Amino acid sequence: MADDAPDYATWLHVIGRSLAYLCLDVARKRDPDKYKEVLDKVKFLEGLGLPQADAAEAAGSTAESVRVARYNKSKAKKSGKKGSEKARARRR
Repeated sequence: MADDAPDYATWLHVIGRSLAYLCLDVARKRDPDKYKEVLDKVKFLEGLGLPQADAAEAAGSTAESVRVARYNKSKAKKSGKKGSEKARARRR
């Protein structure tokens, strides 16, 4: 009987996710430029303890697109280039 969770325990994760989203909303109002990108929002929400999938959903994205965006961002840092020479030539 001691292992049984109380009735309110099923709502704790819902309350936690809701509070995290409200914190993000307040942070975006205080500093809108800092939380403009989805990755910044997800990083903030993960800092509050949300799993990546829940943080991505609250930020208006999916876990897979966040994973790909992080991969592309880390890849861009390693290469040091913003685009290929062909892409730059096409933009001119």
